[in-house]
Amino acid sequence: MNTVSNSLENDSTSTGVVAARVALLADPLPDGDVELLQRIGELEQLRSLVGAEMSRALSGFRDLRVAERAARGIAPDRRELGVAHEVGQAMGASPHRASSALRTAKALCGALRHTMARLTAGELSPERAHAVVVGTSHLDDAERRQADERLCADSAVLDGLGTARTIDAVRRVSYELDPEGTLARWANAAKDRHVSIRPVPDGLVRISVLLPTPQGVGLWAALGRAADQRPCDGRTHAQFMADTAYERIAGRPGTAAPPVHVNLTVSDAVLVGDAAGTGFLADGGGLPGEIARRLVAEASEDGLAWLRRLYVTPETGAVVAMDSRARTVPEGMARLIRARDQYCRTPYCDARIQHIDHVHPAAEAGETSVDNGQGLCRACNFAKEADGWSARPVADATGRHTVETTMTSGVGYRSTAPRQAPPAAA
Repeated sequence: MNTVSNSLENDSTSTGVVAARVALLADPLPDGDVELLQRIGELEQLRSLVGAEMSRALSGFRDLRVAERAARGIAPDRRELGVAHEVGQAMGASPHRASSALRTAKALCGALRHTMARLTAGELSPERAHAVVVGTSHLDDAERRQADERLCADSAVLDGLGTARTIDAVRRVSYELDPEGTLARWANAAKDRHVSIRPVPDGLVRISVLLPTPQGVGLWAALGRAADQRPCDGRTHAQFMADTAYERIAGRPGTAAPPVHVNLTVSDAVLVGDAAGTGFLADGGGLPGEIARRLVAEASEDGLAWLRRLYVTPETGAVVAMDSRARTVPEGMARLIRARDQYCRTPYCDARIQHIDHVHPAAEAGETSVDNGQGLCRACNFAKEADGWSARPVADATGRHTVETTMTSGVGYRSTAPRQAPPAAA
Protein backbone atom coordinates (compact mmCIF):
# COMPACT_ATOMS: atom_id res chain seq x y z
CA MET A 1 0.00 0.00 0.00
CA ASN A 2 1.48 3.33 -1.06
CA THR A 3 0.99 6.50 0.95
CA VAL A 4 2.00 10.08 0.32
CA SER A 5 3.77 11.92 3.12
CA ASN A 6 3.03 15.52 4.01
CA SER A 7 6.32 16.58 2.44
CA LEU A 8 5.32 16.23 -1.20
CA GLU A 9 7.68 16.34 -4.16
CA ASN A 10 8.89 19.83 -4.91
CA ASP A 11 8.91 21.35 -8.38
CA SER A 12 12.58 20.56 -9.05
CA THR A 13 12.04 16.87 -8.27
CA SER A 14 8.96 16.87 -10.47
CA THR A 15 10.92 18.42 -13.32
CA GLY A 16 13.49 15.65 -13.02
CA VAL A 17 10.75 13.03 -13.21
CA VAL A 18 9.37 14.74 -16.31
CA ALA A 19 12.79 14.67 -17.99
CA ALA A 20 13.25 10.99 -17.19
CA ARG A 21 9.83 10.04 -18.50
CA VAL A 22 10.07 12.17 -21.63
CA ALA A 23 13.36 10.44 -22.47
CA LEU A 24 11.47 7.27 -23.33
CA LEU A 25 9.97 9.08 -26.34
CA ALA A 26 13.39 8.94 -27.98
CA ASP A 27 13.46 5.15 -27.76
CA PRO A 28 12.18 3.16 -30.75
CA LEU A 29 8.92 1.30 -30.31
CA PRO A 30 9.47 -2.28 -29.13
CA ASP A 31 8.30 -5.24 -31.20
CA GLY A 32 6.79 -7.58 -28.61
CA ASP A 33 3.23 -7.41 -27.34
CA VAL A 34 4.23 -7.31 -23.67
CA GLU A 35 6.78 -4.57 -24.34
CA LEU A 36 4.26 -2.55 -26.36
CA LEU A 37 1.72 -2.78 -23.54
CA GLN A 38 4.39 -1.64 -21.09
CA ARG A 39 5.16 1.34 -23.35
CA ILE A 40 1.46 2.22 -23.53
CA GLY A 41 1.30 2.22 -19.74
CA GLU A 42 4.41 4.41 -19.50
CA LEU A 43 2.95 6.88 -22.01
CA GLU A 44 -0.29 7.06 -20.03
CA GLN A 45 1.72 7.84 -16.89
CA LEU A 46 3.53 10.53 -18.86
CA ARG A 47 0.18 12.03 -19.85
CA SER A 48 -0.72 12.35 -16.16
CA LEU A 49 2.66 13.83 -15.34
CA VAL A 50 2.36 16.38 -18.15
CA GLY A 51 -1.08 17.28 -16.80
CA ALA A 52 0.47 17.96 -13.39
CA GLU A 53 3.22 20.11 -14.89
CA MET A 54 0.63 22.00 -16.94
CA SER A 55 -1.28 22.77 -13.73
CA ARG A 56 1.87 24.09 -12.07
CA ALA A 57 2.58 26.34 -15.06
CA LEU A 58 -1.02 27.56 -15.23
CA SER A 59 -1.07 28.34 -11.51
CA GLY A 60 2.23 30.17 -11.80
CA PHE A 61 1.04 32.32 -14.69
CA ARG A 62 -2.22 33.20 -12.93
CA ASP A 63 -0.37 34.15 -9.73
CA LEU A 64 2.09 36.28 -11.73
CA ARG A 65 -0.65 38.17 -13.56
CA VAL A 66 -2.72 38.75 -10.40
CA ALA A 67 0.31 39.98 -8.41
CA GLU A 68 1.35 42.30 -11.22
CA ARG A 69 -2.11 43.88 -11.41
CA ALA A 70 -2.43 44.11 -7.64
CA ALA A 71 0.84 46.05 -7.54
CA ARG A 72 -0.63 48.54 -10.02
CA GLY A 73 -3.72 49.03 -7.88
CA ILE A 74 -6.19 47.29 -10.19
CA ALA A 75 -9.42 46.31 -8.45
CA PRO A 76 -9.51 42.69 -7.18
CA ASP A 77 -12.50 41.75 -9.34
CA ARG A 78 -10.56 42.71 -12.51
CA ARG A 79 -7.19 41.10 -11.78
CA GLU A 80 -7.98 37.83 -13.57
CA LEU A 81 -9.83 39.42 -16.49
CA GLY A 82 -8.48 38.06 -19.78
CA VAL A 83 -6.13 35.55 -18.11
CA ALA A 84 -8.05 32.58 -19.50
CA HIS A 85 -7.88 34.08 -22.98
CA GLU A 86 -4.11 34.55 -22.78
CA VAL A 87 -3.77 30.96 -21.60
CA GLY A 88 -6.15 29.75 -24.31
CA GLN A 89 -4.01 31.28 -27.04
CA ALA A 90 -0.93 29.58 -25.60
CA MET A 91 -2.75 26.23 -25.39
CA GLY A 92 -4.46 26.51 -28.75
CA ALA A 93 -7.73 26.00 -26.87
CA SER A 94 -10.97 27.83 -26.27
CA PRO A 95 -11.17 30.35 -23.40
CA HIS A 96 -13.78 28.08 -21.80
CA ARG A 97 -11.38 25.13 -21.73
CA ALA A 98 -8.54 27.37 -20.53
CA SER A 99 -10.73 28.74 -17.72
CA SER A 100 -11.54 25.20 -16.60
CA ALA A 101 -7.83 24.31 -16.68
CA LEU A 102 -7.00 27.35 -14.53
CA ARG A 103 -9.61 26.39 -11.93
CA THR A 104 -8.23 22.86 -11.84
CA ALA A 105 -4.68 24.15 -11.48
CA LYS A 106 -5.62 26.47 -8.63
CA ALA A 107 -7.14 23.57 -6.69
CA LEU A 108 -4.35 21.08 -7.40
CA CYS A 109 -1.67 23.57 -6.39
CA GLY A 110 -3.66 24.59 -3.34
CA ALA A 111 -5.84 22.37 -1.15
CA LEU A 112 -5.59 19.19 -3.24
CA ARG A 113 -1.91 18.45 -2.73
CA HIS A 114 -2.35 14.66 -2.41
CA THR A 115 -4.37 14.60 -5.64
CA MET A 116 -1.57 16.51 -7.33
CA ALA A 117 0.99 13.99 -6.02
CA ARG A 118 -1.05 11.07 -7.40
CA LEU A 119 -1.31 12.83 -10.77
CA THR A 120 2.44 13.50 -10.82
CA ALA A 121 3.16 9.86 -9.99
CA GLY A 122 0.97 8.69 -12.86
CA GLU A 123 -1.38 6.91 -10.46
CA LEU A 124 -4.37 9.12 -11.30
CA SER A 125 -5.51 10.09 -14.79
CA PRO A 126 -6.17 13.77 -15.61
CA GLU A 127 -9.87 12.94 -15.99
CA ARG A 128 -10.13 11.40 -12.51
CA ALA A 129 -8.08 14.23 -10.97
CA HIS A 130 -10.52 16.66 -12.56
CA ALA A 131 -13.40 14.71 -10.99
CA VAL A 132 -11.84 15.28 -7.55
CA VAL A 133 -11.44 18.99 -8.29
CA VAL A 134 -15.02 19.47 -9.47
CA GLY A 135 -16.61 17.25 -6.84
CA THR A 136 -14.99 19.12 -3.96
CA SER A 137 -15.32 22.66 -5.33
CA HIS A 138 -18.15 23.60 -2.92
CA LEU A 139 -16.15 22.68 0.20
CA ASP A 140 -14.16 25.25 2.15
CA ASP A 141 -10.37 24.90 2.19
CA ALA A 142 -10.22 22.89 5.42
CA GLU A 143 -12.91 20.46 4.26
CA ARG A 144 -11.30 20.19 0.85
CA ARG A 145 -7.98 19.23 2.41
CA GLN A 146 -9.78 16.56 4.44
CA ALA A 147 -11.44 15.21 1.30
CA ASP A 148 -8.07 15.20 -0.47
CA GLU A 149 -6.56 13.26 2.45
CA ARG A 150 -9.33 10.67 2.47
CA LEU A 151 -9.40 10.18 -1.28
CA CYS A 152 -5.77 10.41 -2.36
CA ALA A 153 -3.37 10.08 0.58
CA ASP A 154 -3.63 6.31 0.08
CA SER A 155 -3.43 5.30 -3.58
CA ALA A 156 -5.53 2.19 -2.87
CA VAL A 157 -8.70 4.27 -2.26
CA LEU A 158 -9.23 5.16 -5.92
CA ASP A 159 -7.17 2.35 -7.44
CA GLY A 160 -9.10 0.47 -10.12
CA LEU A 161 -11.97 2.97 -10.25
CA GLY A 162 -13.08 4.48 -13.54
CA THR A 163 -14.16 8.10 -13.87
CA ALA A 164 -17.82 7.41 -13.02
CA ARG A 165 -16.97 5.47 -9.85
CA THR A 166 -14.41 8.12 -8.89
CA ILE A 167 -17.17 10.75 -9.15
CA ASP A 168 -19.34 8.59 -6.87
CA ALA A 169 -16.52 8.27 -4.33
CA VAL A 170 -15.86 12.02 -4.34
CA ARG A 171 -19.56 12.75 -3.96
CA ARG A 172 -19.82 10.40 -0.99
CA VAL A 173 -16.84 11.93 0.83
CA SER A 174 -18.02 15.47 0.10
CA TYR A 175 -21.45 14.70 1.51
CA GLU A 176 -19.96 13.20 4.65
CA LEU A 177 -17.85 16.31 5.22
CA ASP A 178 -20.55 18.88 4.42
CA PRO A 179 -24.06 17.40 4.06
CA GLU A 180 -25.85 20.76 3.97
CA GLY A 181 -23.42 22.29 1.50
CA THR A 182 -23.63 19.29 -0.81
CA LEU A 183 -27.42 19.37 -0.84
CA ALA A 184 -27.37 23.14 -1.40
CA ARG A 185 -25.01 22.63 -4.33
CA TRP A 186 -27.44 20.23 -5.93
CA ALA A 187 -30.31 22.64 -5.37
CA ASN A 188 -28.39 25.61 -6.79
CA ALA A 189 -27.20 23.66 -9.82
CA ALA A 190 -30.72 23.85 -11.28
CA LYS A 191 -30.11 27.49 -12.18
CA ASP A 192 -27.55 26.31 -14.77
CA ARG A 193 -30.16 24.43 -16.84
CA HIS A 194 -29.98 25.36 -20.50
CA VAL A 195 -30.23 24.16 -24.10
CA SER A 196 -27.24 24.23 -26.46
CA ILE A 197 -26.59 23.31 -30.09
CA ARG A 198 -23.43 22.15 -31.83
CA PRO A 199 -22.87 21.01 -35.43
CA VAL A 200 -21.53 17.48 -35.84
CA PRO A 201 -20.37 15.73 -39.03
CA ASP A 202 -22.59 14.55 -41.87
CA GLY A 203 -25.32 17.17 -41.73
CA LEU A 204 -26.36 16.60 -38.12
CA VAL A 205 -26.51 18.83 -35.06
CA ARG A 206 -26.38 17.86 -31.41
CA ILE A 207 -28.95 19.61 -29.22
CA SER A 208 -28.23 19.15 -25.52
CA VAL A 209 -30.68 19.87 -22.70
CA LEU A 210 -29.22 20.26 -19.22
CA LEU A 211 -31.91 19.58 -16.62
CA PRO A 212 -32.16 18.70 -12.93
CA THR A 213 -31.87 14.93 -12.47
CA PRO A 214 -35.60 14.21 -11.80
CA GLN A 215 -36.76 16.10 -14.90
CA GLY A 216 -33.96 14.71 -17.04
CA VAL A 217 -34.61 11.11 -16.03
CA GLY A 218 -38.34 11.66 -16.51
CA LEU A 219 -37.80 13.05 -20.01
CA TRP A 220 -35.57 10.12 -20.96
CA ALA A 221 -38.09 7.62 -19.58
CA ALA A 222 -41.00 9.27 -21.45
CA LEU A 223 -39.14 9.14 -24.74
CA GLY A 224 -38.15 5.55 -24.04
CA ARG A 225 -41.76 4.53 -23.36
CA ALA A 226 -42.88 6.15 -26.60
CA ALA A 227 -40.18 4.30 -28.51
CA ASP A 228 -41.15 0.99 -26.88
CA GLN A 229 -44.59 1.36 -28.53
CA ARG A 230 -43.27 2.48 -31.94
CA PRO A 231 -44.86 1.19 -35.15
CA CYS A 232 -43.00 -1.25 -37.35
CA ASP A 233 -41.83 1.36 -39.85
CA GLY A 234 -38.13 0.53 -39.91
CA ARG A 235 -37.00 3.11 -37.36
CA THR A 236 -34.77 1.96 -34.52
CA HIS A 237 -35.53 2.60 -30.85
CA ALA A 238 -32.98 5.44 -30.76
CA GLN A 239 -34.27 7.00 -33.99
CA PHE A 240 -37.85 6.96 -32.72
CA MET A 241 -36.78 8.63 -29.46
CA ALA A 242 -35.10 11.42 -31.43
CA ASP A 243 -38.11 11.87 -33.73
CA THR A 244 -40.48 11.94 -30.76
CA ALA A 245 -38.41 14.61 -29.01
CA TYR A 246 -38.58 16.79 -32.13
CA GLU A 247 -42.31 16.23 -32.62
CA ARG A 248 -43.23 17.05 -29.03
CA ILE A 249 -41.10 20.19 -28.88
CA ALA A 250 -41.57 21.56 -32.40
CA GLY A 251 -45.18 20.44 -32.73
CA ARG A 252 -44.56 19.03 -36.21
CA PRO A 253 -44.00 15.47 -37.49
CA GLY A 254 -40.38 14.46 -37.58
CA THR A 255 -40.63 13.74 -41.31
CA ALA A 256 -42.09 17.17 -42.19
CA ALA A 257 -39.99 20.01 -43.59
CA PRO A 258 -39.18 22.39 -40.75
CA PRO A 259 -39.95 26.10 -40.77
CA VAL A 260 -36.63 27.64 -41.67
CA HIS A 261 -35.22 31.14 -41.64
CA VAL A 262 -32.23 30.48 -43.82
CA ASN A 263 -29.27 32.70 -43.03
CA LEU A 264 -27.23 30.97 -45.70
CA THR A 265 -23.86 32.31 -46.76
CA VAL A 266 -23.30 31.02 -50.26
CA SER A 267 -22.83 32.06 -53.86
CA ASP A 268 -26.02 32.58 -55.89
CA ALA A 269 -24.60 30.19 -58.48
CA VAL A 270 -24.60 27.44 -55.86
CA LEU A 271 -27.95 28.24 -54.29
CA VAL A 272 -30.20 28.96 -57.27
CA GLY A 273 -28.20 27.21 -59.96
CA ASP A 274 -26.61 23.81 -60.10
CA ALA A 275 -22.97 24.75 -59.53
CA ALA A 276 -20.95 22.65 -57.12
CA GLY A 277 -19.90 24.35 -53.91
CA THR A 278 -20.68 24.68 -50.25
CA GLY A 279 -22.46 27.08 -47.93
CA PHE A 280 -22.68 27.87 -44.24
CA LEU A 281 -25.97 27.59 -42.36
CA ALA A 282 -26.20 29.59 -39.13
CA ASP A 283 -26.13 27.18 -36.16
CA GLY A 284 -25.83 24.24 -38.54
CA GLY A 285 -22.29 24.66 -39.85
CA GLY A 286 -20.98 23.96 -43.33
CA LEU A 287 -23.03 21.93 -45.78
CA PRO A 288 -22.83 20.93 -49.47
CA GLY A 289 -24.64 23.11 -51.98
CA GLU A 290 -26.97 20.24 -52.93
CA ILE A 291 -28.12 19.91 -49.31
CA ALA A 292 -28.64 23.69 -49.07
CA ARG A 293 -30.79 23.67 -52.23
CA ARG A 294 -32.81 20.70 -50.97
CA LEU A 295 -33.37 22.28 -47.56
CA VAL A 296 -34.72 25.49 -49.07
CA ALA A 297 -36.78 23.69 -51.72
CA GLU A 298 -38.50 21.36 -49.26
CA ALA A 299 -39.35 24.17 -46.86
CA SER A 300 -40.49 26.48 -49.68
CA GLU A 301 -43.08 23.93 -50.84
CA ASP A 302 -44.96 24.64 -47.62
CA GLY A 303 -44.28 28.38 -47.81
CA LEU A 304 -42.08 28.15 -44.75
CA ALA A 305 -38.65 29.27 -45.93
CA TRP A 306 -37.33 32.80 -45.59
CA LEU A 307 -34.18 33.16 -47.64
CA ARG A 308 -31.61 35.80 -46.80
CA ARG A 309 -28.83 35.80 -49.37
CA LEU A 310 -25.32 36.94 -48.57
CA TYR A 311 -23.02 37.59 -51.49
CA VAL A 312 -19.54 36.13 -51.74
CA THR A 313 -16.65 37.16 -53.98
CA PRO A 314 -15.36 34.12 -55.91
CA GLU A 315 -11.73 35.28 -55.75
CA THR A 316 -11.35 35.58 -51.95
CA GLY A 317 -14.45 34.01 -50.42
CA ALA A 318 -15.14 37.26 -48.54
CA VAL A 319 -18.67 38.34 -47.67
CA VAL A 320 -19.12 41.70 -49.39
CA ALA A 321 -22.82 42.58 -49.29
CA MET A 322 -26.27 41.67 -48.11
CA ASP A 323 -29.51 41.75 -50.05
CA SER A 324 -31.87 44.70 -49.76
CA ARG A 325 -34.30 42.91 -47.45
CA ALA A 326 -32.27 43.92 -44.38
CA ARG A 327 -34.28 46.29 -42.20
CA THR A 328 -32.65 49.08 -40.22
CA VAL A 329 -28.95 49.68 -40.75
CA PRO A 330 -27.77 48.43 -37.30
CA GLU A 331 -29.77 45.21 -37.56
CA GLY A 332 -28.66 44.60 -41.13
CA MET A 333 -25.06 45.28 -40.17
CA ALA A 334 -25.26 42.85 -37.25
CA ARG A 335 -26.70 40.16 -39.53
CA LEU A 336 -23.92 40.69 -42.03
CA ILE A 337 -21.20 40.50 -39.38
CA ARG A 338 -22.70 37.32 -37.90
CA ALA A 339 -22.86 35.73 -41.34
CA ARG A 340 -19.32 36.83 -42.18
CA ASP A 341 -17.77 35.62 -38.91
CA GLN A 342 -19.95 32.50 -38.32
CA TYR A 343 -18.48 31.79 -34.86
CA CYS A 344 -16.77 33.85 -32.16
CA ARG A 345 -13.72 35.38 -33.81
CA THR A 346 -11.29 34.50 -31.01
CA PRO A 347 -9.02 31.72 -32.33
CA TYR A 348 -9.95 28.27 -30.97
CA CYS A 349 -13.13 29.54 -29.29
CA ASP A 350 -15.83 28.31 -31.73
CA ALA A 351 -18.65 29.56 -29.46
CA ARG A 352 -21.79 31.09 -30.91
CA ILE A 353 -21.71 34.83 -31.55
CA GLN A 354 -23.50 36.68 -28.76
CA HIS A 355 -22.11 40.22 -29.05
CA ILE A 356 -21.33 42.43 -32.03
CA ASP A 357 -18.17 44.13 -30.81
CA HIS A 358 -16.57 47.42 -31.82
CA VAL A 359 -13.00 46.35 -32.59
CA HIS A 360 -11.79 49.86 -31.81
CA PRO A 361 -14.06 50.77 -28.86
CA ALA A 362 -16.93 53.17 -29.43
CA ALA A 363 -15.90 54.90 -26.20
CA GLU A 364 -12.63 55.78 -27.96
CA ALA A 365 -14.37 57.13 -31.06
CA GLY A 366 -14.43 53.79 -32.84
CA GLU A 367 -16.92 53.93 -35.70
CA THR A 368 -19.96 51.73 -36.05
CA SER A 369 -19.20 49.92 -39.29
CA VAL A 370 -18.77 46.47 -40.74
CA ASP A 371 -15.00 46.93 -40.88
CA ASN A 372 -14.85 47.97 -37.21
CA GLY A 373 -17.18 45.18 -36.10
CA GLN A 374 -16.60 41.57 -35.17
CA GLY A 375 -18.73 38.80 -33.72
CA LEU A 376 -17.66 37.56 -30.28
CA CYS A 377 -19.09 35.39 -27.56
CA ARG A 378 -19.92 37.11 -24.29
CA ALA A 379 -16.76 35.97 -22.47
CA CYS A 380 -14.40 37.04 -25.25
CA ASN A 381 -16.03 40.46 -25.50
CA PHE A 382 -15.60 41.04 -21.77
CA ALA A 383 -11.97 39.82 -21.92
CA LYS A 384 -11.14 42.70 -24.28
CA GLU A 385 -11.73 45.05 -21.35
CA ALA A 386 -8.74 43.60 -19.48
CA ASP A 387 -5.88 45.90 -18.58
CA GLY A 388 -3.35 46.18 -21.38
CA TRP A 389 -5.53 44.75 -24.15
CA SER A 390 -6.04 46.46 -27.52
CA ALA A 391 -7.43 45.53 -30.93
CA ARG A 392 -7.54 47.05 -34.38
CA PRO A 393 -8.68 46.06 -37.88
CA VAL A 394 -5.75 45.40 -40.22
CA ALA A 395 -5.32 44.63 -43.89
CA ASP A 396 -4.75 41.00 -44.81
CA ALA A 397 -3.45 39.40 -47.97
CA THR A 398 -6.55 37.23 -48.20
CA GLY A 399 -8.80 40.28 -48.58
CA ARG A 400 -10.98 39.02 -45.74
CA HIS A 401 -11.76 40.96 -42.57
CA THR A 402 -8.88 40.68 -40.11
CA VAL A 403 -8.44 41.89 -36.53
CA GLU A 404 -5.14 42.09 -34.67
CA THR A 405 -5.44 41.78 -30.88
CA THR A 406 -2.66 42.44 -28.37
CA MET A 407 -2.97 40.97 -24.86
CA THR A 408 -1.52 42.11 -21.52
CA SER A 409 1.75 40.20 -22.05
CA GLY A 410 2.33 41.99 -25.35
CA VAL A 411 1.73 38.75 -27.21
CA GLY A 412 -0.79 39.20 -29.99
CA TYR A 413 -2.85 37.16 -32.41
CA ARG A 414 -4.67 37.72 -35.67
CA SER A 415 -8.20 36.63 -36.40
CA THR A 416 -9.30 36.45 -40.04
CA ALA A 417 -12.92 35.92 -41.00
CA PRO A 418 -13.48 32.43 -42.43
CA ARG A 419 -13.39 31.94 -46.16
CA GLN A 420 -16.88 31.68 -47.58
CA ALA A 421 -16.88 29.00 -50.25
CA PRO A 422 -17.46 30.33 -53.79
CA PRO A 423 -18.83 28.05 -56.50
CA ALA A 424 -16.38 25.37 -57.53
CA ALA A 425 -14.48 25.97 -60.73
CA ALA A 426 -16.02 24.36 -63.76
